[in-house]
Amino acid sequence: MGDIAEFVTMHGYQKVFYKITSSAISFEIKTTGNAVIGLAKKIGPECDFLIAIGNDRRSWIKKLHGREFREVAETPNILTPHEFRRFWLSWDGDGIRLGGEGHNNPIVACNCKATDMKYITFFVISEHYQFPVFWRVELPPVIKKPALKPITEGELYWVPIEADTDVLPPDGALIGGYEKENLYVIRSKHRGSVTPGKFVPSLGLSFISWGGESHNKSTYEVLCGFDCMWVPTSKDRIPVGAVVGGHSENIEHEKLYVGRVRHLGHIIPGKVQPSHRVCYVAYEGKEVGVENYEILVVPEQRRCANTLLVPHMEMNLESDDDNDDDHDSSVDYNEDAHFFVEAL
Repeated sequence: MGDIAEFVTMHGYQKVFYKITSSAISFEIKTTGNAVIGLAKKIGPECDFLIAIGNDRRSWIKKLHGREFREVAETPNILTPHEFRRFWLSWDGDGIRLGGEGHNNPIVACNCKATDMKYITFFVISEHYQFPVFWRVELPPVIKKPALKPITEGELYWVPIEADTDVLPPDGALIGGYEKENLYVIRSKHRGSVTPGKFVPSLGLSFISWGGESHNKSTYEVLCGFDCMWVPTSKDRIPVGAVVGGHSENIEHEKLYVGRVRHLGHIIPGKVQPSHRVCYVAYEGKEVGVENYEILVVPEQRRCANTLLVPHMEMNLESDDDNDDDHDSSVDYNEDAHFFVEAL
């Protein structure tokens, strides 16, 4: 969680730029007038993009450099001077999206390349609105680039969770994505399978994708550790050291890997099923399959470039209503074997 910054802006106030290390923020606004957010690659008199939240019937996203354009949405009474209203903003190579609390679909969005945005600012753009704008902004912490050194700890491990008693991710939980908030990597048993998915802290629930649908789970495991990295790949190209997160429900117990995808401005962790040539994620009650995705990898120098060593992984979960009665509740990956994969 980042720092909470509270401040007031009015027309004519000097712009204050904050350095950002993420591609999304959440914030609250209280005002009678309009509010504007600027995104910039560097500090200067103009930003690269402007995002306006307006009570004058419109909110919009505008690009200022190169081929200028503006996307507009009708938003009467979106703000009020009586209470703070919460919003989220995300940006990446696919576009910029502004949304309201509790809604995945954006209020206004544009398909534009918004990469390398290093600074954000908050202000009022029109001299016709002399109303103060009150802000509460959750700013991501500034992370200094560390000196490179060999990793000697942080091995991945799974922590069992009971949703009835544990609603927060355990210490050391691996952040796997962002969907209005940080998402964590989990795995859970489902109808004979052990399936990787996502944990949503604000809901206190975990979700896995299976059979075309999203399923919430009350018994699951959270992936912890940091000796790993996300590697871009596609279809059934499984790189060396890919993290096995479970297996399918069929008799062959096909290995499922931990992956994540970009979908509608979000980054969502899920399962990679090589035979299906996609990474599946749970989103708004459905199972979404994406051919181009990132896969979680544990690098090891002594591995061959064209072989995959299946790591030792254990899982012991209590059975739930979705599990077959004759399926063993303990899954043990301890195969002393190498599998050839297509080298990237």
